[in-house]
Amino acid sequence: MDIKVRVAKKDDAFELSELFVEFIGTRSNIEKIQYQLDLLHKQPNYYVAVACLEEKVVGTAMGIVCPDIVGECQPYLLVENVVVSSVYQGSGIGKKLMNALEDFAMENLCSYIILASSKNREQAHRFYESIGYEGTKRGFIKRI
Repeated sequence: MDIKVRVAKKDDAFELSELFVEFIGTRSNIEKIQYQLDLLHKQPNYYVAVACLEEKVVGTAMGIVCPDIVGECQPYLLVENVVVSSVYQGSGIGKKLMNALEDFAMENLCSYIILASSKNREQAHRFYESIGYEGTKRGFIKRI
């Protein structure tokens, strides 16, 4: 399977929305995805990656470089929206996406990478641990 990871484009919005249905259970607004992709493409601290099998988007992940004011004040990378189509899970696509984000983090001199994952996503937790991430119980979220 020849999977290519690249920067997401505005034209990927529909396929991203389809992936997000698997992720959150509801459709996303295509026009808003397109707007956000245009906006994020202009900001060097954001990287929205897509994994493609031929021309089909089968996975995505987003990395955000965040400045820090502690210690040596090196930035860190926040990872969000990691999704691989259920048809292709277990085939190395998630690992390719995460490797691309890790490369982005290193290019931006990040000192660490953080991500949050819902407590019921046990398969995702096993995946993150298998690629070197340490699970903790220190994460919190408050929806507003």
